[in-house]
Formats: sequence, C-alpha cells, structure tokens
Amino acid sequence: MIVAAAVNERATLAQCLARSPDIMSGAFRLMVYEGYSSAAKAYNAALNTCGDADYVIFAHQDVYFPYGSYARIRAELQRLSAIAPNWAVAGVIGGDATRTIIGETWCSGHERILGHRVEAPTQVETLDEMLLIVRRAPNFDFDVNLPSFHLYGADIILAAAKVGMSAWVIDLPAIHHSKPVISLGGGYLQAYQYMQRKWAAQLPIYNLVCPLERGPWRYLITEARLRWRYRNLVERPEPRGDPAQIARELGYEMPPGLHAVT
Repeated sequence: MIVAAAVNERATLAQCLARSPDIMSGAFRLMVYEGYSSAAKAYNAALNTCGDADYVIFAHQDVYFPYGSYARIRAELQRLSAIAPNWAVAGVIGGDATRTIIGETWCSGHERILGHRVEAPTQVETLDEMLLIVRRAPNFDFDVNLPSFHLYGADIILAAAKVGMSAWVIDLPAIHHSKPVISLGGGYLQAYQYMQRKWAAQLPIYNLVCPLERGPWRYLITEARLRWRYRNLVERPEPRGDPAQIARELGYEMPPGLHAVT
C-alpha cells in the first residue's frame, strides 16, 4: 500500500508521516516527492511510478497515521467498494451538500478534534486535502495546469463527478499535526482564480477552507477574517504536542490484536 507525499520540510516529515507506525513497519510504502512546482505535478509523478497499485494514498507531510491504520484502510475501502463501486476519492474529513462536516480528525492547528466520526462510508461534496485516497483509472489524474499546492482535492473530485464517480469519507482516525492557517497565502489566490475559470459553470463550489464563488469577495472575506483572527502572529507557530502521544490519548490506535498485515 503506497503513501505518497509532496515534501518541503524534512523535519516535519520525520516528526509526523515518516514516524507513523505502519510506515516504519513497512506496511505502508512511503514515496516522497520534492522540488515540484505544484501538488498536481508531484502527485501525478506518484501515480505514474506506483506500479500496479489500485489506489494511492496522498498525505500531507504533517499527517500522522495511528497504529493500525493499514488494517483500517483495507477494511474501510472494502466496505466502500461494496457500497459504491464507482468511488474515485476517499478521505478522512469533508463536507456534504448541506455544508455539514463529515468525518473526524485531530487538527493541531486548531488544537481540537474537528468533526465527528462516521459509522459507515459517507458520500461528500468536498474533502480536506490532508489525506486523499485516489483510485487509479485510465485518464484520471491531477490537472498539471492547476498552480501551487491548493485546491487540487476540489479539482479532482469535480473531475470525478463529471464522469460519474464519487467522493467519500471513511472512518480513519488520523492526526493532522498542522500549523494554524493564518492567511490564504502561498499561491492560494492563483489556485482559486484558476478554479473559478475552469469550473465557472459549477460555481458556487463548497470547500472547507474557502468556498469557490464568482468574483473575489469570498476569498477576500476569508482572508480578512484569518488575518484578523491571527493579527498578533507574524509567522505560523509550530504545533504543540507529540502526534503519537495525541493519537494514543484520543484512542485513535487500533488494539494490537486487531492489527494484521496481510
């Protein structure tokens, strides 16, 4: 089972994703992609180099998989395939058409649990990009024209819907040991404007960070709120705590007797 990550901070990778027990054990094969100009280019490289894998798990470098995640993903994807044979993308947390948060994760940037766990795979309109499981299919990949490292999740979900495929949240407790988002910088505006043009006929489009709407106002309002909320910060502070300890305290780890690598 392959986990692919676009990496720009080796220290964060070592503290979080690479330290996940099922990666350290070899149950997951971690593939690292550095030096790419966009997430789409890095992730397409992963899709092209992952052999005959049926799907690829794309995770941020600051994600930590609790012990037992390998077995849980296998089981959850079997459940999902039985419910929705046409699934294209799965994730940890997202939102449905009513803009209700579906799924659960610990977010260190917020220092709290976000959302609520699902009892069964649940179809959604959008997924958080912290973790995306993408099913491999002919001519189904990321848009290399989408700039920067934002909104690629929204884009591939829309592309999937266009060909009758769907996006789902599965029960996969994980730690997003992230820094707080204090502004929509880092190329977010360029990605936002590209998506506005590409998916103009589908607007508005729900997104967990900043819904895609016509014109600049939603982006400007979201950016202003973030800057006001974090007005006393010059830089994004490092997350507090240890992701492995957080996972244990939250009960996110699967009991050892249930964790079988097959």
